[in-house]
Amino acid sequence: MDKGVITKIIEAANHAPSGGNSQPWKFVVKHDTIQVVMLPEKEHPVLNFRNRGTYVAHGALLENINVASRSFGYEAAFNLFPEPHVSAKVTFQPLAGGDNNADLYNIISERHSNRKPYKIDLLPDNTKKFIFHEAEKFPQCRLSIVEREFIRSVAESTALDIRINLENKYLHELFFKEILWKEEDQHQRPGLYIKTMEAVPPKSSVMWLLGNWKAAQLFSKMKLTQKITEENAKTLASAGVCGAIVVVNDDLNFIHAGRLIENIWLRATKSGLSFQLVAGFVFLWQQAHFGEKHLFSGAESKEISEAYEHLRDVFGVKDGEIIAATFRIGEASPPLAVSYKRPPEIEWV
Repeated sequence: MDKGVITKIIEAANHAPSGGNSQPWKFVVKHDTIQVVMLPEKEHPVLNFRNRGTYVAHGALLENINVASRSFGYEAAFNLFPEPHVSAKVTFQPLAGGDNNADLYNIISERHSNRKPYKIDLLPDNTKKFIFHEAEKFPQCRLSIVEREFIRSVAESTALDIRINLENKYLHELFFKEILWKEEDQHQRPGLYIKTMEAVPPKSSVMWLLGNWKAAQLFSKMKLTQKITEENAKTLASAGVCGAIVVVNDDLNFIHAGRLIENIWLRATKSGLSFQLVAGFVFLWQQAHFGEKHLFSGAESKEISEAYEHLRDVFGVKDGEIIAATFRIGEASPPLAVSYKRPPEIEWV
């Protein structure tokens, strides 16, 4: 393979979504083989339970490689976790026949999060068919979709993580460490640029105040953090469709979940629709349920558990299954800003 083609495939991979825009990966290239190295230390230490957030990000990265390589006339083969700290060894062979999804390659760089309110109009059946067309190609995942009044119910549960992040001292510190107040800061380090969170004055001013723990405590006593959570739930409830990726509770399945999420995201973008991945709450639940339970008060643990059980009922989650992530799709105006992707780290050996 031409070195330029490999570079373009890696650049496409690098456009994958990741928690806090952390880009927890690097690439080692030897001849025509790409090793994708995991860097979970770049991720949120609480939300990245068992490195599953990193796995989702790497799954999305691998789906981008799948799409990009086919556009250049190659079929990518993935050997998952061939050695510690390597999510995949990627090899290529010439693609037999054409690629019906070649036009998705151009969509990769256009894909972004949109946290604005969406129209609540139902999506046309043919649009949903296109967006979810390849879900069956990921047998390790089960896609569950809800519409209309069920969307509001999902939003009220998933929005809980906002209040927990603002009222839990440890999570509060981590949350505000990830916020980037200046656009140029994105070029230097991971984090979420404030405008990608749709925060402009006065909302951005309120966020700045909340960055002070004592101010956050005062806001909590005045029930203002609850009001912020309710406003966020209202935004999350604005969508044409809401979905969940459900998997058997095994680490490896989060790689497959990430691939399916990116596949749906690219197809939604191709359809001219907005997409928001809502994964914070379900990862928060995993930590509170399986992990460092001491980080949460008894009241927080109870609220998180009850909200997750409600999500299980809405999405029909069975025993042994777990929600890897939820998302919403709909029509919306462009976001205030999109996250900057720092150039990929490539080691040629």
